[in-house]
Amino acid sequence: MEIHTRLQGIASQIDSLGLKGISGGKSRNVRKRLSTISLVSEAKVYGWVKAKKSALRGRGGGRYRGPAICTRPIIKKGDIAFLTKEDSLASLEIIGVGACGVVYKAEVPGSYGKMIAIKKIDQPPMAATELLNVRRGLINRKMRQIKTEIITAGRIWHRNLLPLQAHVTRPDCHLLVYEFMKNGSLDGILYDVSQGRKELDWLARYRIARGIASGLEYLHMYYRPCIIHRDIKPANVLIDDGMEARISDFGLAKLMPDGHKRIRITNVAGTVGYIAPEYHQTLTISEKCDIYSFGVLLAGLVMGKFPHDDFFQYTEEKDMVQWMRNVMTSENPHRAIDSKLLGNGYEEQMLLVLKIAYFCTLDDPKERPSSKDVRCMLSQIKH
Repeated sequence: MEIHTRLQGIASQIDSLGLKGISGGKSRNVRKRLSTISLVSEAKVYGWVKAKKSALRGRGGGRYRGPAICTRPIIKKGDIAFLTKEDSLASLEIIGVGACGVVYKAEVPGSYGKMIAIKKIDQPPMAATELLNVRRGLINRKMRQIKTEIITAGRIWHRNLLPLQAHVTRPDCHLLVYEFMKNGSLDGILYDVSQGRKELDWLARYRIARGIASGLEYLHMYYRPCIIHRDIKPANVLIDDGMEARISDFGLAKLMPDGHKRIRITNVAGTVGYIAPEYHQTLTISEKCDIYSFGVLLAGLVMGKFPHDDFFQYTEEKDMVQWMRNVMTSENPHRAIDSKLLGNGYEEQMLLVLKIAYFCTLDDPKERPSSKDVRCMLSQIKH
């Protein structure tokens, strides 16, 4: 079935709930103007990296000029000058430990409560200007991820993305500075929900889904060159004070050369369960790989289940996406909905979202919707 026919099929069900129609996968009102896209005003103006003017020479030479401030800054160089001190992290609270390093939380001195998050990566020193110019083949995996973070997260500005605020080079490590997200990761929130420690109602989940879709639309459709994130999953979605989703961790991101719709890479990167089948099978990536990953995340928000849950080991399918497909085409698709969400009066809306997730996770990338299509459909589901 053609992609537009599939879109119109979902759209006709959205119409039945009294919503605006979608023609050919595009909202009619969107063709008039892009007013529903959550872009920061004049975002392109702020897509820059203010790097250090002189690079470190050798292992310790050269005059250090302070941290490199990236994107539209919420902090100034003087705010984070304390990070250049050898013992600056000793008293800070650790809020996360990942494959690349440890993440700390700190209050900007004299800011009356402005909080930042600092990711420490233990690697040899290299200034931003030097790192941006060095060939990828001459640096190791962690240094490549630092470089990628600078050239992607260091140049973006959108309400649903978490930009890199600064890069600080120290003799023994690199520090990446971000705005602190009070509510942590979506992964952490959903775990607390599963353990009964928190609640996350449908309207909050729906808002998070729309925010992620809007962030992906910006990366795929409006930033040039197009950015493929390659690791969309709950752990890489942070939630701010207003419960707005912020896509984070661009260390695996790829810049798509202008004029290209897909590129081949040398090895698979990402998280099992969220990796698109064509990426794993052919080492080919496109924006549709992110759409697949988003579809898995979107389904999880509705079902309250995710790829690594033990639940799927006891199913015939042994796989979350295949289980969702079978349930959605069964006589009782409501059983796919998280039991915590049943009885809230939004069951039909949740099934529509699951159908969008179903569409996003189709095996053929050509049949998956674009991020713009997804954002349009989600934004028109009325509650």
